[in-house]
Amino acid sequence: MLIASVVTMVAFLAWLTVARLPWVTGVVLVALTLVAVASITLAAAQPRAAVEARLLLFLGVAVTLLAAGEMQRRKLGDTGDDDRARRRWPYRIAVGLALFVALACIPAAAWDFNDDGFVPSAQELGPLPGGLALRGAGGDSECGTGRCAVSYALVGGPGESAEEVARRIWGHLASRGWPQPDGGRSCRPVGWLLDTRETCVEISTADGAARLTLEGGRPYRRFAGASKPR
Repeated sequence: MLIASVVTMVAFLAWLTVARLPWVTGVVLVALTLVAVASITLAAAQPRAAVEARLLLFLGVAVTLLAAGEMQRRKLGDTGDDDRARRRWPYRIAVGLALFVALACIPAAAWDFNDDGFVPSAQELGPLPGGLALRGAGGDSECGTGRCAVSYALVGGPGESAEEVARRIWGHLASRGWPQPDGGRSCRPVGWLLDTRETCVEISTADGAARLTLEGGRPYRRFAGASKPR
């Protein structure tokens, strides 16, 4: 919300440097407000759409300012008699920066972070059920091609077997929206459309001890394909 408010306010102040028709300024104010509301609503309705919400914000601001500038120019006529010509640069800079962020920075960032792995936080699991705990500070982490992983010992209550611990933690994760495990593994997306990375949980019960591994990065199939020799 803060970013949307600041960006739209700066854009409106930049518009005021070239504004000559009050009704066009009113249209700009309403349009920028709608753009900010749309961006905030998207981020609230789809928490994984942070990248897309910012893209909508900057692209909407740029389109609004460009359309308003063209509308005003046509209404006034291209007479060359603009008493505010010397103050056009803030408006042009605002449009240029908004377009640059929307069309260059955000797509470039999306491409970059889709290619990098990350170490997920144990907070992804939420508060664990009573009697369950993760042991280890998460220092046992490693990164490979497009993915990173960190492992923890998963400890249950007294006398609780590793299989019982695994069943309890899977039930807990399902209650928090995680997909049902497939082969001891469950994955869910990090982003929405542009951020295609995923976070995965894997639980093993080898040697009578439960161990939980968190992975973050490219979708597994893409990662596995990238690992094949050519």
